[in-house]
Amino acid sequence: MHKIFYIFICIITLNSVSNSFTIDTLSSGENSDTDSTSNEIVTEQDTLPFTIGFTYLYGYAVPHAKEVVNIRGTHPIGYEVNFNWLLYTNEVWDDCHCYPRLGFLVAFYDYDINEIFGYGLNASGQFTYFFGLLSTFNFLLMGKAGISYLTKPYDRNTHPENMSYSTYFNYLLSIGAGTRLAFNENLETQFIVSMNHNSNAAFLEPNGGINYPALSLNMSYTFNPVDIKPRYHNDPYLNSDKKKRWDFSVFWGISGMPYPDEAQVPMFGINILRSWQVTRIGAINAGVEVEMNGRSRLRVQRGTIADISPWRASVQTGWEFLMGRTIFSIQLGFYLYRPYQYKDDVYQRYTLVHRILYHLYAGISFKSYRHYADHLDLRLTYSF
Repeated sequence: MHKIFYIFICIITLNSVSNSFTIDTLSSGENSDTDSTSNEIVTEQDTLPFTIGFTYLYGYAVPHAKEVVNIRGTHPIGYEVNFNWLLYTNEVWDDCHCYPRLGFLVAFYDYDINEIFGYGLNASGQFTYFFGLLSTFNFLLMGKAGISYLTKPYDRNTHPENMSYSTYFNYLLSIGAGTRLAFNENLETQFIVSMNHNSNAAFLEPNGGINYPALSLNMSYTFNPVDIKPRYHNDPYLNSDKKKRWDFSVFWGISGMPYPDEAQVPMFGINILRSWQVTRIGAINAGVEVEMNGRSRLRVQRGTIADISPWRASVQTGWEFLMGRTIFSIQLGFYLYRPYQYKDDVYQRYTLVHRILYHLYAGISFKSYRHYADHLDLRLTYSF
């Protein structure tokens, strides 16, 4: 399914097991928090706690469209090696009152009917949110987003059986929930139920996608564990007004024409958004978008439809997850102006941006109609 995933795309360099993510020690006035009940000091770590693990994944492929019915009943199997760091810092605590893990994985996937779907090699960012401080037992949420190399894409002449993907490089997206059980301060296991997706986001058709719910079992080892504590310094969220933002964005992407047309077209536009923070990690937003639809412009140029405007305008509203310098949003949009009718009047947008300068964000956004991809675009956002 093209629409249900948030994208935590992270590129993290693994220097060594014992010297990972060196961070600056804060000054004595900023680097500690006093436990109000025990007067113990929580200090910043020279290195963030590093965990390495192995995951076995077993899935069941679900055909969500008639063109990919041949995937029904297949069982994708994945073998992942995971590298993660616990974000045990003041800044992260202030953002969410939590200590998530952030890292990456490399993986090999066997898609069962290999003569049709082939195999997959994957590199992904990975984000894990724990409910409560890390203890012997935790519930958790996990997200993955990355790039897959798939070995047997569709080819009209040599491999027409595979309608699930038509490019070697595709996106892999996953969201899951589960439990963590620690045997001791070093060794733990995780059990995850997830939904997983491979596709090229309509970059080229056919693009039915490989969708599969899965069960995962992970075993992990932490090399430099610390005693996890809450922090009691002055809370910026409680001592300041809730944030409000104006966002002005420009975006550009490429999308494929509907199968069997092999042409590709640009999709670009502008977006104006207003955001109101309502919780520590959440905000509501509303905005407008004007976009040039390359599909209709190409059809006008070919003379296959009447000479109409390729532009479309819409209103949007949704929810944002505020994660420090990173914002992930999920929106519903409704078209107010659309001379060329394509798919539904309502669409979804999933956007991930990261602040690269004080007022400037950069990121990606994915647009879809139910389980049909429209396009993926890159965007720059000026925010104030």
